[in-house]
Amino acid sequence: MNEGMRNMFFKAENLKLERVDDNTLRQVGAHGEGLMDALVIFEHAVPADTPIPFHHHVHVQTTYVLRGTFLFAVKYPDHTEVQKVQTGDSIYFPSNYEHGCIPLADDSRLLDAFTPIREDFLH
Repeated sequence: MNEGMRNMFFKAENLKLERVDDNTLRQVGAHGEGLMDALVIFEHAVPADTPIPFHHHVHVQTTYVLRGTFLFAVKYPDHTEVQKVQTGDSIYFPSNYEHGCIPLADDSRLLDAFTPIREDFLH
């Protein structure tokens, strides 16, 4: 390996699973040179009429549904779009667009990718 090259393999046994809130766990995966992925696990389903919590960030994000079903919402400048997504679906979020989701099935899982890296996830 050339000097200055970083590790490119991120083995599951070395990755920390951290609690985000009472229903959510996150495991940061591979990251470097402006790109990062993170596994997000929702332990329990919530009722479909639960308000969707929104957030936004400067990072561009893609989300792939690994397992389960979710309601996802994206706030556009002139409207909010809500769609049910399930295993195999993916979503693209431009920088600073408000978005959020709720899990509709137990043990639902997402794989998020971000650019640039979410430094706030690396503590």
